[in-house]
Amino acid sequence: MVSRKMGIAAAAFAASALVGLGTSQAATVLKSGDTVAGWKITFPAGIALVDDGGSHLTLEKAAAFTSLEGLDITFNQVSYSASSTITITDESITNVSGGPFGGFQFLLLNTLQGNASAPKFAGGLAFNGTTPPFANQTQNAAGDTITLSGGSLANNDTAKWGFDPNGGDLVINANPATSGLKKVLDFKEIPQSFIPLPAAAWSGLTGLLGLGVIGNAKRLRKLLG
Repeated sequence: MVSRKMGIAAAAFAASALVGLGTSQAATVLKSGDTVAGWKITFPAGIALVDDGGSHLTLEKAAAFTSLEGLDITFNQVSYSASSTITITDESITNVSGGPFGGFQFLLLNTLQGNASAPKFAGGLAFNGTTPPFANQTQNAAGDTITLSGGSLANNDTAKWGFDPNGGDLVINANPATSGLKKVLDFKEIPQSFIPLPAAAWSGLTGLLGLGVIGNAKRLRKLLG
């Protein structure tokens, strides 16, 4: 098993690299719990974020994944004038899970919708559709999931996206509330050893498995009776 300390060290190294590549003199390394552009940002060990400054929330990101459980960033709206978009201009992900990644997902979780519409990814593609070693990208109809496939990221390897001048970025239309209840959204990244079934499919499969267990239990009672 890969140690938690290894993941933290990898993310810290990536953070120092991001500072060196920062495009703005106002670039600032963030700590979990910092508030930027009207959003309080919390994140676990294993993630490093740099704020590039400006009126819109613009971040550079690095992450080290010690497992397939994924890493989550929570954006808690604290101001009605919060940035309407959250942009990740570049990102590096390091695989220290002990095995290869066969896919990767960007997910938006509408944790607390607030008095506004749900957040969505803008543009349909992340980083202009260029996310090596994964050749393919798909976005779901709701606009809250982007799935990368068609490649493999080996253990101890790092993928870098958006660093090229034409590499694009990953933009979230955060849709903050302008009155009433404020929004809480989660941005989660999940490496995968396979492409998962949609949530609805998993729910249906779980129900079928449950029925199978119940049926088997009934047959067992008859045999024992």
